[in-house]
Amino acid sequence: MTLGAVLVAAAAACSAAPRADGLLHLTTTASGSDTRLTLYAAPHLKVNAQVAPALELNDGSVLRFRTGRRTADSTYFAEPPSTLLPGRHETVHGTLRASVCRDDEQICRSLRVEI
Repeated sequence: MTLGAVLVAAAAACSAAPRADGLLHLTTTASGSDTRLTLYAAPHLKVNAQVAPALELNDGSVLRFRTGRRTADSTYFAEPPSTLLPGRHETVHGTLRASVCRDDEQICRSLRVEI
């Protein structure tokens, strides 16, 4: 898959609700008075933990996705990374940036997706 095809597929796949056919997707869940955003990658992809995914919201603030569990070599997230967004939100709009790697390749690709 070319980088252009990856970007188009990722842009179509990112939403507040899970999608089984996308490269990346975000979910929103209540976490106390705030909203937890969790980033999921398609089964054939790994999210690069050395370049923390970030969501730049329309107001200019930036949320960084993190998790305590990484792979043995600390290169990839061992579980989906998440972040807290202050307040309760059903949907989120902004620019998601993440580095993803296919299971069968040793090179990662940077994705920039408007959600």
